[in-house]
Amino acid sequence: MALVAGCGAGEGEEPPADSPMAARAPDAAAEGLDRAAVLGSFLDAHWQLPVPAQGPPPEGWSEAEASLDPQVCGACHPKQHAEWETSLHAGAWSPGFAGQLVEGGLADPDARASCMTCHAPLTEQLADAELRAQGIVCAGCHVRTHEHRGPPRRSELPPAADPLPHGGFTPREEFQQARFCATCHQFFHDAGVNGKAVENTFAEWQASPFAEPGPDQRDCQDCHMPDRAHLWRGIHDPEMVRSGVEASLEPAGAGLSGERLEARLVLRSTAVGHAFPSYVTPRVFLELWQADAAGAEIAETREAFTVARILDFGSHPWEEIQDTRILPGGAATLDYARPRAPGAAALKGRVRVDPDFHYRSVFAALKDSYTTEEARGLMRDAHRRTLQSPYALYELNLPLQ
Repeated sequence: MALVAGCGAGEGEEPPADSPMAARAPDAAAEGLDRAAVLGSFLDAHWQLPVPAQGPPPEGWSEAEASLDPQVCGACHPKQHAEWETSLHAGAWSPGFAGQLVEGGLADPDARASCMTCHAPLTEQLADAELRAQGIVCAGCHVRTHEHRGPPRRSELPPAADPLPHGGFTPREEFQQARFCATCHQFFHDAGVNGKAVENTFAEWQASPFAEPGPDQRDCQDCHMPDRAHLWRGIHDPEMVRSGVEASLEPAGAGLSGERLEARLVLRSTAVGHAFPSYVTPRVFLELWQADAAGAEIAETREAFTVARILDFGSHPWEEIQDTRILPGGAATLDYARPRAPGAAALKGRVRVDPDFHYRSVFAALKDSYTTEEARGLMRDAHRRTLQSPYALYELNLPLQ
């Protein structure tokens, strides 16, 4: 994924508007995970990016059978299509991404082509604006030289009709394995920053207990495509996030009965198979404050802690400012110890998720610095979207005695 550089040093700070970043740190050595070793021969060939042109369809195929348009796929696969339409895969050609390809560093042809390999991976999307705008389409994962591929057919299903459209499909177990997702969710051959690739999700999963063979193993698909749903929910979805983390607020130390209030807010990763959050763009905030009898926050009683990986993209080489993310099975803790304020009736806690924290400040800067109306308009739209994405994941309350 391509980004525009932002300082990331704190909430509300503005990044430089003229310093686009590529997918890898400019000083990264050819280290990190070996792509071919991780993917294996089938996926290494399957995930040539951009996906090579399909070429002429087999003789006798209908126009629909040869189509790469997801709307056509939906005629026979309505459930999968309806789910995909709601996903971030379908929105991969977002205003924030598209606008950066119009003007600025990512408009450079080489940078543009590099970014498109994940955001619109088909070669045909380079020349087809309508297909390109649909982002990661069905064929991006499932079609190679008009051969349709997918996970093995479920054993409980009735026998398939014969003959099937487009020659049926080739079943491959790899579609059910975490490494299938690694090409776009892991920067290979990338030493990254502080020894960690900027996009490091597969490596994080690989190091987690969920990657260990056995009854408790969970691949990416188990959580992000439950029952093979084409949803790919992630940090933008509160319900999905709550399924992977739990929060608690408890008295600590001297407790809540005296003149000094002590408590602990803990956020635990119970079922997330990688660092939470995995990427460098979100922020998760743990917050505690005292409230009066009406529930209003009492000034100067707030404590906060940020869970995030924050990189300084303006430095050369890039530097890691902090990495407070929660590893699988781990926890982040905010300890509270303050005098009890006059009128305090409760100690309130909140876990707040801001999925697009980094992008918001980037788009805010670019919507004013870009010179073409097309790029400025896309950035304005992108910025508005980031304003709608934050949410409260957990709200907690401890009445004071």
